[in-house]
Amino acid sequence: MKETTRRVFLAVGAAAGCAAGQTPGPAPPKPATPSQVRAEQLVAVPAGAIAPAEKGAGRYAAKRWKAVRLVDEDETTGALNDIRLMGMERGIAVGALNRRGKVEPQALLTRDGGVNWTAVKLRDVPLSLQMLDESRGFYVGEGSLWYTDEGGAAWEKRKLPNSREYIMLRVHFVDPKRGWAYGAGKVFWSTEDGGLTWRKVKESEDLNLKAENTIWTSMVWLGEKAAMLAGSSAVPRTEAMARIPDWMLPERAARRRLTPSTTVVGETRDAGLTWKLSVASTFGRVIRMRSYGMRALTVFHYGDGMDFPSEVYDLDLTTGKSKPLFRRKEVVVHDAVPLPGGGAVIAGVEPAGRLRATPVPGKVRIFVTDDGVEWSEMKVDYRAVGRRVTLARFSDMNMLAATDEGTILKLM
Repeated sequence: MKETTRRVFLAVGAAAGCAAGQTPGPAPPKPATPSQVRAEQLVAVPAGAIAPAEKGAGRYAAKRWKAVRLVDEDETTGALNDIRLMGMERGIAVGALNRRGKVEPQALLTRDGGVNWTAVKLRDVPLSLQMLDESRGFYVGEGSLWYTDEGGAAWEKRKLPNSREYIMLRVHFVDPKRGWAYGAGKVFWSTEDGGLTWRKVKESEDLNLKAENTIWTSMVWLGEKAAMLAGSSAVPRTEAMARIPDWMLPERAARRRLTPSTTVVGETRDAGLTWKLSVASTFGRVIRMRSYGMRALTVFHYGDGMDFPSEVYDLDLTTGKSKPLFRRKEVVVHDAVPLPGGGAVIAGVEPAGRLRATPVPGKVRIFVTDDGVEWSEMKVDYRAVGRRVTLARFSDMNMLAATDEGTILKLM
């Protein structure tokens, strides 16, 4: 598969960089259409084996990820859907416990940098979390939006957009009043009163995509006025194909042809007053974006028909240049945090079976680079398993990770 099939999204990112007041760089190559794409053998990035961090001489050589919280009660399972660090000491993770079939939503609070955690009961199962500072933040529940100004100790119910057909997955607020909600469906929403009322973003209503096939997944802000929102749209498998899950018939999934989907990107240059939306046929789905200054990392996921399950792209929003930063056959990447100087921390899961979408939790693996060239794999507590892992960073040496099996890891 050609590298250019993933640069449609990146070209729009370069435009957003220029919108943030940067000098435009050279335009990325014109993306290939599906009919032009041919099966080409991609190589791992970085090439060759990745050495353990403890054998290197970098600043992370003596660091490891220690499990500071595990769900170990009998007949109890846990899931953490999001985690945030708001300072050197304060952090929040949100998720739920399942005790013998009874779901108990909760927030976990730390006041010592993640060493100890205190549970706070919630009234709604949290899907995602955003904190504005140490005190104020929002979480998206299955039914409502919730606001705290007490660092997560207490939550006030707000509203999510009134969409019966499509569930909102995330919000992004730039202050306690002004924000956006997005998730399933082609329409995303804005609020000017902290989520008490919502209005549809008109440009998304006019998007020429089927709402039932479309999902928005990630938003990043590049300064005060420029932002990007990314998502995808794909025709679902037929009912007959979907009736039996892939993990029950791995041979079928492995033989399935890689089919193009649509990457959709929203771009604003005026702090969200107006949006320009772009769509293009690509392979894979954008599942995560994170930015640091004028640099953004984007995580793509692919199906079982491709050699590599995922890929991280590094985009310089000042020049418009992009490059593949990380892809390995044995690791499904779920999060990528940019570090100063071209560095990054990559978190993923090594699937337990032949398929990437197996229900069996896999081993958590975390990689680091200081410069985007030399990589090492960090030591992770052997008890850390999951199907998904999320990172939280306050500084280069103050980071946490959470899994959908309820484990919290701390960089020690």
